[in-house]
Amino acid sequence: MGGVTISGRTVRSLVRLPFVRLVLPLLLAGTTACSNTPPPKQYPLTGQILAVIPERRSLTIRHEDIPNFMPAMTMTYTVATPELMQGRAVGETIVATLEVGEGQARLTSITHTGSGPVPESANAIALATGILQEGDSIPDAALIDEHDQRFSVADWKGKVTLLTFTYTRCPLPDFCPLMDEHFSSIQDRIAADPQLVASVRLVSVTVDPTHDTPAVLAAHAAKRHAKPAIWTFATGDERTVGRFAGALGVTIVREKDDTVTHALRTFLISRDGRIWKIFPGNDWKVDEVVAAIRNAVGE
Repeated sequence: MGGVTISGRTVRSLVRLPFVRLVLPLLLAGTTACSNTPPPKQYPLTGQILAVIPERRSLTIRHEDIPNFMPAMTMTYTVATPELMQGRAVGETIVATLEVGEGQARLTSITHTGSGPVPESANAIALATGILQEGDSIPDAALIDEHDQRFSVADWKGKVTLLTFTYTRCPLPDFCPLMDEHFSSIQDRIAADPQLVASVRLVSVTVDPTHDTPAVLAAHAAKRHAKPAIWTFATGDERTVGRFAGALGVTIVREKDDTVTHALRTFLISRDGRIWKIFPGNDWKVDEVVAAIRNAVGE
């Protein structure tokens, strides 16, 4: 995780999700020849349960570094058997075995070690209620655009929306600035297609609302040559942004030393307000997303 100090404040972007995005497909891919399929690998996992999702037989866990596999992060994992779900509770601390094999990653053992309060931030509270997945309805939230106009996420219904979370002072070129570049390219594709212009909007929500006021976002939008009819930059009060991002699995951490850490996730929202597709990390391609947008528009 990299960081720089800007005006006395250290600002960092989370580099973890791209790691998972790149590594998990390699670990889960398997081969077409059974004789060449490697046996599952097992890794020790230590963490705290933030959400219990019985209908999906899964747990959202904030875990420590998993040696030789992935850095500390919050993720949702499938649980191997119904028995392992029994007695699980939000706030429970556990040690577990994460098994990564052909086509899946799951927890095959879970041992209770104690319990503790979940983080008090609005973002962590939202994470603890369960992270939304593809097919789920996007939560409503009251936000403010770069023109200082209030709007509701519910207002997005009727159009296909591409949503991401960034902030203007992000110092890492392959994180928030890269998302801006991707959205700029997608904006150009939309502008060149009359059907898409009438049917699609782009929205970038800041994870740093204390600094990213409407005026700051307006200057940033101008710098990115954002067309107001297509691309909106949004902010809001810190609690609202935190809860909205957390429900979508976007971790925002504000440390005592005033650092900001966040995850990268981009969401394609259908006309009826459901999550059509999730693009985690920063390694998705513009062509891939534009194709998904066209599919969502043509639904």
